[in-house]
Amino acid sequence: MNAIAPSVHLPSGLRIGYRARFRKGSPETSLATVEAPVELRDGRHLLLARNGRGKTTLLKTIAGILPALSGQVLCQGTVQFVDEDLRFDGELKPRQIFAALFKNGQRAFALEMAERIELDVEKPYGKLSKGNRQKVGLIVAEARTRHNGPQVLLLDEPFSGLDFAAREQVDEIWREHTEGIVRLVCVHPDEPTLKADSALAIREGRLEQLPVDGTLDWMETRLSLN
Repeated sequence: MNAIAPSVHLPSGLRIGYRARFRKGSPETSLATVEAPVELRDGRHLLLARNGRGKTTLLKTIAGILPALSGQVLCQGTVQFVDEDLRFDGELKPRQIFAALFKNGQRAFALEMAERIELDVEKPYGKLSKGNRQKVGLIVAEARTRHNGPQVLLLDEPFSGLDFAAREQVDEIWREHTEGIVRLVCVHPDEPTLKADSALAIREGRLEQLPVDGTLDWMETRLSLN
């Protein structure tokens, strides 16, 4: 049992967007404001919004890559931002990447997950398809969570290049390991329904948390996004 449970707290008044850049003459751009406090704990939480409404900006703000326009994000646990365009040396094979990054149990898990989601670990990274490159990034992120204390995992459209079978396997792996991990998963509104503990939606410039009971009412939520 972890002494510290992972969590993400977004206070009321938190605003995300881009600060003014005086040298380039760019004004401040506000994308979304939190009106009621948001609390994320162990489990899976979906992030829903149409393109350009601030999904990736929110993930980067939580990760500390971008500053908030106002307010402060509070996180407990090690934070990982998993970009859909994560890159490795094109000449390296996934097996070599895992060997360089991990030891013992984490490396064994990485290879086991690769087998489950049908990733060819002997093919050079530069020759992998987009979906298979995403598999490498997902495996690296998941392996880092093993035996490593409380975790906050921020995933930016991790399923955009994966086929249905691979998604099902990733979903199963996530369900096998839920304790000690907050997973905030950015998904496109047209993605198939995923089970979740809650969902965050950005609509009309507001960021709000939607309670769900096992499965989100996908169609109703999608139609409410603007």
